[in-house]
Amino acid sequence: MISKVNCAILLLFLVSLPSTLYSTPQYSTLITQADRKNFLKYEVNDVYVETVKHVIKISNFYFTNVAGGKLFVPIIKNETNSHYAILYNVSSSNGVSSTIKKDGSGNIYAYWDNIDIRGQGTFQVELDYHVFSFSLHYTVNSSLITDYNSASDIYRRYTQPEDLIESDNPEIVSEAESLTCNVSDFHEKVLKIYEFVKNHIHYVIQPEERGALWALKNKTGDCSEYSYLFVALCRAAGIPARVQAGFAFHSFSETLKDGHMWAEYYLGNYGWVPVDATWGLFDATDGHHFSSIQSVPEIIPYANYVFNYTSGPEEEYVKDEQLVSTKPCSVSIFNDSFVENVVKTVSKLRQAKFTILIGKIFGAFALFPSEAKEVKRTLLESEVQLQNAIESWEESPKIAQSEAINAFEKAEKVVHDAWLLIVKTLTVFISIPVIILLVASILLKRQHQTQQKEKVVTEVSFT
Repeated sequence: MISKVNCAILLLFLVSLPSTLYSTPQYSTLITQADRKNFLKYEVNDVYVETVKHVIKISNFYFTNVAGGKLFVPIIKNETNSHYAILYNVSSSNGVSSTIKKDGSGNIYAYWDNIDIRGQGTFQVELDYHVFSFSLHYTVNSSLITDYNSASDIYRRYTQPEDLIESDNPEIVSEAESLTCNVSDFHEKVLKIYEFVKNHIHYVIQPEERGALWALKNKTGDCSEYSYLFVALCRAAGIPARVQAGFAFHSFSETLKDGHMWAEYYLGNYGWVPVDATWGLFDATDGHHFSSIQSVPEIIPYANYVFNYTSGPEEEYVKDEQLVSTKPCSVSIFNDSFVENVVKTVSKLRQAKFTILIGKIFGAFALFPSEAKEVKRTLLESEVQLQNAIESWEESPKIAQSEAINAFEKAEKVVHDAWLLIVKTLTVFISIPVIILLVASILLKRQHQTQQKEKVVTEVSFT
């Protein structure tokens, strides 16, 4: 039995991105050519620390035993710049232990073998994670996108057709050409494909995987079809793209029965960029999407789990179900000051952007353009260092820690310097009426003195 990854979420419910009070300045105007390899790819809008519990229950409703059962469960894995997941508990009933398997695409699975379920019995597994996730919005600058290397593994692997992603089908190729023929910008091509898929498919939950071609022809489908069609059209247009399968939550504390599917496309200099056409997320992730299959699966299809067995009752008597829940928790669960530093930095950056907004409202950035430019540059440096910290944590914890600390210090400096500009501006505003009053007072005094002199002269002339 295969648990199909589908959405129990209505298309009408769209996840909105957390709004920011101040937009980061266009980095192309603030960085030199030498800095172009160290640029801002995305803004971190928010961070989340939570636990995720994945429970799978297999029930045998017949009187004879299920024998030779096998269960594959893809593990939520660390995906740089989207989420970090630490699997801290794997347990199962019936005393069956698990092993870890990895396929050639890098997907990792918890695997149980030789599962026996007695008549009227159950078998249950539980996987528990600590997750540190990020709400991101990519700030793609087309001038910084590099051309694809058609000989690279990424390009060759993720521009090829595969099962359910029929990117070589003439109808899909024709549609991709129609959408992108007059566009040279890779990012603009992807945007046109995204808009087409979002508007072309009417959301209806499907009983089975349909695939890209079916979705194109029938104009209907669930999150799987949205993702398959988006990926197929990107690949047909020569843009590497892949499906992501896992779980997506609408809130910090929620329980799901079904998985979710979305996509990613690849841009030179930017890497993999998230897209969820079902939820209306482009170049963004909300911090509640956790992928367990992040590449072409080789052991099982795109699914949250797969269970099968060699002998026993008919499949209609063997039922499987899952529950996936998340809840917020303290940063202390990671026993790592890095997580705390990132949380503090994101909070400080939010404060910095708000302070800059106040400064702009009061006219500080117009009155003091050179100082304002330096504040913007420091803000950009802080965001880039935060980005670098997030991307290097898994491979270089010390570098990540240093980058996070530096990012926080720069964000603090932005707050301090922005407030100084506001104070200077208010001082100017206060000084102007004071000077006007002083000048007016002097003029009035002089006028009064003149009038007194004229009065004296008049009195003398009469005498």
